Amino acid sequence: MVDLASMREPSYTGENRCWPCTLVNLAVVGVFVLWLAVRKRRVLSLVVASVGVGIVYLRGYVVPYTPRFAPQLVDASPLPNDLFHDAIDEHEAERESLADADLDGETVMRELGAAGVLVAEGEMLLLADEVDEAWRDEMDALASLSLSDLAAEVERSMPNVGRADTLVTDGSEWVVVGDAGGELVARPVAIAELAAYRTLGDRIDDEAVRLAGAESFRMFLEACPACGTALVESSEVSCCGGYMTPRQSPNETLVCPSCEQRLFTFPSE
Repeated sequence: MVDLASMREPSYTGENRCWPCTLVNLAVVGVFVLWLAVRKRRVLSLVVASVGVGIVYLRGYVVPYTPRFAPQLVDASPLPNDLFHDAIDEHEAERESLADADLDGETVMRELGAAGVLVAEGEMLLLADEVDEAWRDEMDALASLSLSDLAAEVERSMPNVGRADTLVTDGSEWVVVGDAGGELVARPVAIAELAAYRTLGDRIDDEAVRLAGAESFRMFLEACPACGTALVESSEVSCCGGYMTPRQSPNETLVCPSCEQRLFTFPSE
């Protein structure tokens, strides 16, 4: 049996899907299918239609190199840029972190290392074994909660969150942080960060470092804390309009292919 999940390309599907490019690719498939039908190759046309639509659904496009030439076409197009991106209303502004900390990464890493939270292994920094185990136990406990109970735990535990509500849309679950029209934090991110914040409670006294540390823990994730699916490396660039200049490179990301949500964004160097 073919594992369809392993064939999915998160860089160009889910929240990263470019709908204009998707429609163009479907149109190309449709033209080819129509050509085959006119030539009375009906069985073959049905096969091409099924395979073509399936590839666009799983991979984002079927025309080779679409992500390479699409940004240039969009940039040269007289059409408004809004057509190539999802419109986000005031209630659906995504926020990547519960902590939303304002400390530079070098300071955070230094403080976590001094507290024994991080240990050096060659040129790499890793979570200390006992910290990693405690964090994963916390994540497992939080993952078993309903979305509303998770939001209540976020509101109760995180001092920087005044209010936490819930939202389920298009199959994705979000914790809504803030008052009416708040910002959306993906459920896997909320689980990972709240678990990390609790884990750091007995190890870090400085609240700013504790919050920033909880955010940085997500870089050590290997599987989605919400569903357990192995994370894949992707890019924050979407098919159309991802590059603003030829010298600009997109940030690399960790994405859950099942939840279709981003778990961490590695800052570009």
